[in-house]
Amino acid sequence: MTQDDSSTDQGSLDRFRSDRRERAASGLMAVACLLLLAGAALLVLMLIKLAIPTLFADSEFLAYGRLRPAAMLMLVYGFGGTLTQAMAYYLTPRLVGARMPYERTALLGGLGYAGLVTLGVLVVLFRGPSGPELAEFPPLIDWPVAALLLLPAFMVSSMVRRRTEQGAFVSVLYVMGAVWWYPALHITGSIPGLVGVGPFLQTGLVAGGMLWLAFPAAALGGAYYVLVKESGRPLFSGPLARAGFWTLAGTALLATPTRFLGGPAPDWTETVAAAAAMGLVIAALAVLTNLGQTLSGDWETARRNLVIRYLMVGATAYAVVTVLTGLSGFRSVAAVVGLTTWHEGLMIGSALVAVPTLGIAFVFHVFPRITGRDLADEETAGRGLRLLTWGGGITAAAFLIAGLVSGITWNWASASGSRLNAGAGFSETFAEMDLMFTVGALASVVALVGIALMVWAAVGTYVSGTARPVEMLVPVEPRDDE
Repeated sequence: MTQDDSSTDQGSLDRFRSDRRERAASGLMAVACLLLLAGAALLVLMLIKLAIPTLFADSEFLAYGRLRPAAMLMLVYGFGGTLTQAMAYYLTPRLVGARMPYERTALLGGLGYAGLVTLGVLVVLFRGPSGPELAEFPPLIDWPVAALLLLPAFMVSSMVRRRTEQGAFVSVLYVMGAVWWYPALHITGSIPGLVGVGPFLQTGLVAGGMLWLAFPAAALGGAYYVLVKESGRPLFSGPLARAGFWTLAGTALLATPTRFLGGPAPDWTETVAAAAAMGLVIAALAVLTNLGQTLSGDWETARRNLVIRYLMVGATAYAVVTVLTGLSGFRSVAAVVGLTTWHEGLMIGSALVAVPTLGIAFVFHVFPRITGRDLADEETAGRGLRLLTWGGGITAAAFLIAGLVSGITWNWASASGSRLNAGAGFSETFAEMDLMFTVGALASVVALVGIALMVWAAVGTYVSGTARPVEMLVPVEPRDDE
């Protein structure tokens, strides 16, 4: 259980001091915030490079083919993987009633993981990517990363096995899923030598699984926890939340061929992807419904609560992106938006807006409770949310519109015979999207400023701030006379 420690004699609690400090959770959250800023900066550079191809022409390490994998690795592995570990170490002891073992090992493992990911991203920038999408680390880094990803999986599983709570809040399911999905998908992407259709399926499975399953899972689980704690209300529907989790777990990987429909995918993947993509929609709507119904009747209080505002923006962005992804699985839609920048827009919406906003909401909820300091600058954090919402939203929309327009143009040109969709004809259509790329690049700079303000507020809380009661873990042990 937890309680606020504002006046308790600390001398009697020395043996619980490591739990009170929770260095693994707090330290890894601070590192995750910095990695989010680094990933967003790389993404902005990538978008600027796309809008102005001649920029950095003499710098090989700033080529688009290197900036894109570097940015996505930093966001999905760096920010997402590190924050997943921090969330797991914070949530699991509270929700299962078991003390976290080897906290120092967990902290060192998380820091080592973040360092390896950063090193891998630098290698991708200076030496080029290797492996399928979202698995482009060099082989010498692949397997150490896999080993460090397995550490939180085993630690969380150990705590769950020793649980004292009879039931399990839905957040435990999401955390357990996330800490196992990350190493499983990473190892799948590290398998070399696949031939024939293997590389296509490997790329689709790893990239789609990371982006739509492992990356958002812990953030969604944290959102349910923070919603209940910040609102002071019970969750509207636990069964709906669990249904959303199992639907996501069962269909996200099957929906991965969605982005390749109309390309080299085998025919059978069209039917599977279209059916499974609806599972992503169900999971997203479950989060949004629980958020709305839990807060129903008290929207004024919710509007004044910074953390809940973050949750609302993140859940809405996640729902919009996943609904559009689900629609992309239908053949009629894929015929227009397949193999266009439409899917880049969905990726940006998820990696730049939805998951970071949900993740930062969790950080802003947790940091004051385990550091004993109020949020450093709530006004700055609120301004950061507005800038990220508008900047990230416009960036994603620009690429969605570019994909839609280019798809319609190519289909019209093919049907009318006015333009050959190859060679110069392909380039002419793509050039018509330059305006959208420019708008997206400019808007991404606004989003980056918003993320910088968020990180400033989060890290400022971690290192300084006004003192407040600190939340600590208190073991519940049976009394001798019972």
